[in-house]
Amino acid sequence: MYFKDTYIDIIGANNNKLTFTDVSDTTKYKKYKLLTSFLEAPIEFRYSAKPATPNKSFKVAIGAKIGTMLAASTKGKNLLNGSGHAINNYIEKQKSKKFFNTTRMAVTARIGYGAFSLFGTYQVNSFVKDGFGPDIRPYSIGLTLSGL
Repeated sequence: MYFKDTYIDIIGANNNKLTFTDVSDTTKYKKYKLLTSFLEAPIEFRYSAKPATPNKSFKVAIGAKIGTMLAASTKGKNLLNGSGHAINNYIEKQKSKKFFNTTRMAVTARIGYGAFSLFGTYQVNSFVKDGFGPDIRPYSIGLTLSGL
């Protein structure tokens, strides 16, 4: 996830919470991102109108994924002053999983025809542990091209 004019205290240096601070008027990074890595196991129920020719038929699938967090980190690159001018090419990296739910549970759905599908995923549990930050429930929507 990329952020503009926002600093994320992933290690809890200022308090014991995951904080998102607006730094639009102060020293900030030109590029700032939050990275997470998960190992997930999916289960899915699929329907195909013509199972003998799946590349020429309507198909739909619903399912779920459960996963565990492998890593969480932030990376800030290219330090800028409050007016947006470059100070230096400083890079800051921080790693910590203490504020994140390390178990991810998500529901998934796909619908498509032939090799093209529309998919959606919604995380049902909170991304951040209760009491340590905002209630964030990530989702994603997209298109897939698959020969499977």
